Amino acid sequence: MTYTAAGTARWITVDGHKLRYHEAGEGDPLVLLHGSGVGVSGWANFGDNLPVLAQHFRCLILDQPGFGASERPEVYERNYLRIAMDAVIGLLDELGIEKAALLGNSMGGGVATLTALEHPGRVDKLVLMAPGGVGVNVLGPEPSEGIGRLMEFNAAPSPERGLAFLKSMVFNPATLTDELVEQRLTLAADPAAQAALRDAYATFYNPKMAEPLPLWARLRSLRQETLLLWGRDDRVTPVEGALLPARQIPNVDLRIFSRCGHWVMVERKDAFERSVIDFLHHGL
Repeated sequence: MTYTAAGTARWITVDGHKLRYHEAGEGDPLVLLHGSGVGVSGWANFGDNLPVLAQHFRCLILDQPGFGASERPEVYERNYLRIAMDAVIGLLDELGIEKAALLGNSMGGGVATLTALEHPGRVDKLVLMAPGGVGVNVLGPEPSEGIGRLMEFNAAPSPERGLAFLKSMVFNPATLTDELVEQRLTLAADPAAQAALRDAYATFYNPKMAEPLPLWARLRSLRQETLLLWGRDDRVTPVEGALLPARQIPNVDLRIFSRCGHWVMVERKDAFERSVIDFLHHGL
């Protein structure tokens, strides 16, 4: 079946803000949470995976607050992960879903992890793809190359800096087709999108909005079965960051994908989809 962004778009209101999500498929609910970055949205991250995943699950791809077409608070007064977590719970409440599996990429993986920790009864299984804040980078520089490129873009947005960030996301430069680059840079040129990205990251570096414990220090409390997916050649969240969560999460498997950067769902699309389907159907 062919799905389009417009044809799958739905809307809900959470805490007075309209949020867009895309829905397709039937079966057990699966909420997909995009990462941060240049020109990001739920559809940009997972739209190409929808035809396969929707054959097995009721897929709900959320534009998190301020990203894609979703509205956001004018001023962020707490850590953005908590704002996005409330949006996930609001989505489930609005749709009458008691419990769902969560799949999060990068920042979305951090949101999924926090949601599972704070609302364990609402989260079934977890798929975390190079999740932000969950791994600990002990070998490479901090911030990583990819995050450094993103900070450069946030400081002074331009097509050149946006493209430099996109190049850091992939192992194979051919992955960045003209169509993909144009789509991302067009979205990234929107001043509202730039402000949303900049403001979200500001909460991560504001000591007043810091969590009492970082996510990586809470991983032993996760009770959900968890699948970690990581690109061996990730320059945004380097693969050595997988070692701590793979050891600390009680019920976890780790799969590392060769020839792959930060976008496992793009560069290793078929293997990613097979891994997700098998895990969500059969568990560890």
